[in-house]
Amino acid sequence: MNKLFTLGFLLVLSQNLKASDICSRSSQDLRVFLDQNSSRISFKNDGGLFNQGVCWWHNRMQRSSAYLVSYEPSLPPPSRPELLKILLSLRNMDSAVVIPGYEDFLTFSQDYKKEIQEILDGWQKLDGFFNFQWIRGISGQSELPSEQMLARMRDVYTYYKYTPAPLWIMAQIKGLTSHSFLILRMHEIANGYEMELIDSNHPQETVKLTYHEGDTALRVEGGKYTFVPYVGFQNDYKKIGEALKRRCGEKTFPIDLSDLKEGQIEL
Repeated sequence: MNKLFTLGFLLVLSQNLKASDICSRSSQDLRVFLDQNSSRISFKNDGGLFNQGVCWWHNRMQRSSAYLVSYEPSLPPPSRPELLKILLSLRNMDSAVVIPGYEDFLTFSQDYKKEIQEILDGWQKLDGFFNFQWIRGISGQSELPSEQMLARMRDVYTYYKYTPAPLWIMAQIKGLTSHSFLILRMHEIANGYEMELIDSNHPQETVKLTYHEGDTALRVEGGKYTFVPYVGFQNDYKKIGEALKRRCGEKTFPIDLSDLKEGQIEL
């Protein structure tokens, strides 16, 4: 009975989030919202420089869409100028947007995959060449002594507790390689932590990871590589917050940024 009640509650909440104004979405609401496939980007990480993907920016688009988009399915789909304005607003995180003709981001991103991919490719070039973010992708450590890894995981958990959901992390892999994830949930367990992650390589799934004291790196369940996490793009929340203030006003501002801590990867 409890499981059925919980499932029913989540389904109702998900439907209400689609229909409600973005000013009513709390950080906890966003976790439930992002559990639903309908909230996710429909296509996996692809394209990018040397065809190595755009995972960092795929995750950032996923996050900004969850906070800044509302839907009007009864209206005609967006015109080309309207579409460009919507996508640039989600990239720049400078305004809340309404997507006409759609009721969720899944179907919207299915129909406009080419245009969204072009925005992600350009976003990567902008950050990589003009803001030197590529340096961050090759300068982290892929393994740490167990004591340092424990300290890092405690630090990540502190970020998680005081940052609106979801938390962006870079996964530094051995060699000149990095990936990224969004931490949807993170829990303390005996001698470690459990995490639920959104992975742009599997955007319709929520992958899991368990860290135990003594580990020197992380590995997602079924993953082929290990990594060390670096929290980043916390400043995105400042931009999202300003956009929501302009839309919602101070009295109905839905997310708390009072304890927001700058990440290790910022512009």
